[in-house]
Amino acid sequence: MKASIVTTVIGCFGVSEDNNIIAYIKFQKDPQIIAEKIQASETEKIPEEREIEDKLKKKGFTEIKKTSNEFIRTNLRALAIEKKFVKSQAELNKLISKVNIELTKIKIKKAVGRDALIMQVSGAIEELDKSINILVERLREWYGLHFPEMDRIIEKHEKFAEIIEKFGSREAIEHPELSQFREKSMGIDLNKADVKIVQNFAKDVLELYKLREELSKYSEDLLKKVAPNLEELAGPMLAAKLISLAGGLEKLARMPSSTIQLLGAEKALFRHLHGRGKSPKHGVIIVHQYIQKSPLEHRGKIARLISSKLSIAAKIDFYSKTNRAKEMKKELEKKIREIKSK
Repeated sequence: MKASIVTTVIGCFGVSEDNNIIAYIKFQKDPQIIAEKIQASETEKIPEEREIEDKLKKKGFTEIKKTSNEFIRTNLRALAIEKKFVKSQAELNKLISKVNIELTKIKIKKAVGRDALIMQVSGAIEELDKSINILVERLREWYGLHFPEMDRIIEKHEKFAEIIEKFGSREAIEHPELSQFREKSMGIDLNKADVKIVQNFAKDVLELYKLREELSKYSEDLLKKVAPNLEELAGPMLAAKLISLAGGLEKLARMPSSTIQLLGAEKALFRHLHGRGKSPKHGVIIVHQYIQKSPLEHRGKIARLISSKLSIAAKIDFYSKTNRAKEMKKELEKKIREIKSK
């Protein structure tokens, strides 16, 4: 004998071929719980459905399927009152409306994947870089009044801030490249209050560097889980940037390699299309280590090759969820060697 399991907003039904209701299990009358049950039922058997299945088997039904049922769908309003799930049609309408709202929330939540986190972190790092650059420039100008020679000698910004935060005044600095300039410096003298405030400013700049490092590590960890193939081929920073520019991993996976090659060069492409400049050959992928290390005459071909491989990597990450990163990287490196040998 055949029977159907039908899941509705009021619960689960077991229905025979001739539309007799053999079993019924009522849902808890909570819109959020009902929505979660209906959503879960789309991909798996929920406990109520398993219980209905057991009851049908005990009744002698051997062929049982989850399905929609025209009889239940047509008579659901009457059944809701008959089964004492609601007292009136108005109450049922209100409940269905709330369930639909909860279902929409669930679908929106599922639609926003973890690649959205990558996009947000990528944007945060970009904003941090801008802030750090502005503040470091201010720090260099500020401390340069006191020790201008240090500004010329210490090129790395983070190191510059570390020296200030650690030593304060130029007289206290113990550094092999700077010690010889302390006594003969052309800079102005600072009192204790001046030194303290500039040290605190340097400390705040260093905190921003620390935050950037934490965000970069977090982004890298996310990428290894969400897009391991893309992360291996592009590197963590470029992979995050490509996902961000594309508007998500799915959109990146749907893009042709030629579009990926030009991501980040939209303004240059726009100017070219309006006859105001040359056609761009690449966008942000120009920062890829394999392009940077290649001779100028090979960069165009290598950029096209890398774009092609990144397109495949994004598709694998989004559609198949398999990790072929090591294999793909070896293939890419082999192709690059072939291009350079010609």
